[in-house]
Amino acid sequence: MCGILGKITFAGEHEPPELFDRAVKLLEHRGPDDRGTHHATFKDQARISLGQTRLSILDLSSAGHQPMFSPRSGACVVYNGEVYNYREIRGRLEAEGYEFTSECDTEVVLAAYDRWQDAFVDELNGMFAIAIWDRQRHRMVLARDRVGIKPLYYYWDGRQLAFASEVSALVALPTLKLEVCQEAIRTYLWHGFIASPLSIYGHVRKLVPGHLLTCDLADPRPVERRYWDAADYYTDPQHFGSEEEVLEALHAELTEAVRRRLVSDVPLGAFLSGGIDSSLVVALMRQAHGDTVRTFTVGFSVPKWNEAPAAKRIAEHLGTQHEEFYLSEENILDAARTIGEHYDEPFADESSIPTLALSRMTRNHVTVALSGDGGDELFCGYPRYNSRYLRLFRPVSAIPRWLRQCMAAGLARWPRDRVRSWGAVLGFKDFAAYFLHPRIGKTWLYPGLHRDCGNDDRLMELGREVAAKLAGCDHVAQAGAMDVHAYMVDDILTKVDRASMAVSLEVRVPILDHNVLQLAARIPSSFKTAGGELKHLLKVLLSRDVPRPLWERPKRGFGVPLVHWLRGPLREWAHDQLNSRESRLHDWLDYRQLQAMLEDHMSGRRNVARIMWSCLQLACWDRRVTSLRRDCLAATGASR
Repeated sequence: MCGILGKITFAGEHEPPELFDRAVKLLEHRGPDDRGTHHATFKDQARISLGQTRLSILDLSSAGHQPMFSPRSGACVVYNGEVYNYREIRGRLEAEGYEFTSECDTEVVLAAYDRWQDAFVDELNGMFAIAIWDRQRHRMVLARDRVGIKPLYYYWDGRQLAFASEVSALVALPTLKLEVCQEAIRTYLWHGFIASPLSIYGHVRKLVPGHLLTCDLADPRPVERRYWDAADYYTDPQHFGSEEEVLEALHAELTEAVRRRLVSDVPLGAFLSGGIDSSLVVALMRQAHGDTVRTFTVGFSVPKWNEAPAAKRIAEHLGTQHEEFYLSEENILDAARTIGEHYDEPFADESSIPTLALSRMTRNHVTVALSGDGGDELFCGYPRYNSRYLRLFRPVSAIPRWLRQCMAAGLARWPRDRVRSWGAVLGFKDFAAYFLHPRIGKTWLYPGLHRDCGNDDRLMELGREVAAKLAGCDHVAQAGAMDVHAYMVDDILTKVDRASMAVSLEVRVPILDHNVLQLAARIPSSFKTAGGELKHLLKVLLSRDVPRPLWERPKRGFGVPLVHWLRGPLREWAHDQLNSRESRLHDWLDYRQLQAMLEDHMSGRRNVARIMWSCLQLACWDRRVTSLRRDCLAATGASR
């Protein structure tokens, strides 16, 4: 696993090597084992800089150093991720006469590009963010994996193209014009994350999963092209004669996905929460792994939040070498105050706190860990997929919209928050608006909190795009596909990537192997929720290896008691953060609404902990990047 950074300047100022190298160093947590850069000038004085920090997983020798150059074409690659089928690809290329000097997948990625050009991504099974500078054709190629496990941001202003694994590295390039995107802040406040392709900055975009971007020196305008889309598989359901047929196909794909992810030249283990997804991954590891599997979990002193005892029982049943770490209130509160330092954009999923703690503890023992992420989105694990709320859409939508809007206006004046929330939903335009309405921002409570009170919501736009493609599918399938395209990528996978990479831990997600996803998308919803049971298929598979009494219990999120903290031990910290004169928070948020929110929560009138947490993380992000940008500009002056 690695961090990558690159920049091409077509016109204007280009950072000197020492400043670019300084920016690369900011990615050192993603790859502490090695660091490399390359700088060159091309025709018409176009300049390029490429950098990478390496976490050595395969071929720990210097043969895996990046930037890496092709001996055949001279193409140069910087690359973050793992390609699990690199040995098969290598064998095919060797049969055609290609020669290799290392045992790492990077060299295979470069040779695959030489052989198949842009179509090389179709051959890769893995998680990756790849940048290839094709020196012969004077073009840059960026590629992101199909599901979006690895991040890739890019900047374009008409004169410069820059890209990075994290926005923080772009902030450290002083020639880039970075202005906060108000639409991104609005989406963030409503949902707790920034939906792709938006980023917190206007000129910076996330490369959407399953996309390729090319940029030619002759016509320097980035062109994006989709090479894979999960929606294509939801619209092509597969016929299965029985549930057993579904289970056998699913078991075969999951087993192969886990097997692929056990290839490593460094110690390897797995997260084990005691839930269905991680337990199934560990059970499949036990079947495929010749040695004892190492598992890791984090526990809390409060029983309501603690899944460690369940994880321990499952570990004992499966015979793993199990480690557990209990978080004291003191160290978890300290983590709450500092979690924002590890996220390069505002990010409000509070489960990032225990995720970081689990990653840190796991990294003390292994360098690679498998996780069960993706099971909820692919196999209907969230209550909203099988809830009364989802089933009510069809009868409620039969009511004329004008009448629903009148009802919504009346309910908006109701004193009870739950009733007012229904009022905010009733005027929905379509299923995307119904399913993806703001769950965090509660716009009906503080409608003027964000000073830019526009109605744009990138998440809603994305939901409508997915719904249009899946027009013939049932609402359960549409809801799952929306989450796969947005929530899973920009919340779940972002959380895990930043938390694990903060401590230089590589996390692999076998349930999100694209072959598993393609199969899952084509399985009819009736199999996934058979008998009204959420995640039915995974439960049946797990019960073959782990008795149901060991894991069957109400679903718990990997959460923390925010309500209690913000009214108790984090009260003063929250007040200071939201009222700091050094923050730009009050440029974006209405001060009176912010104070009303604080007072409502602290007094116990309302539980608005998640909105508060969103505002707090926005303030923490601003303080961090302001300091980083200031240091970067100071270094610019010193270098001249």
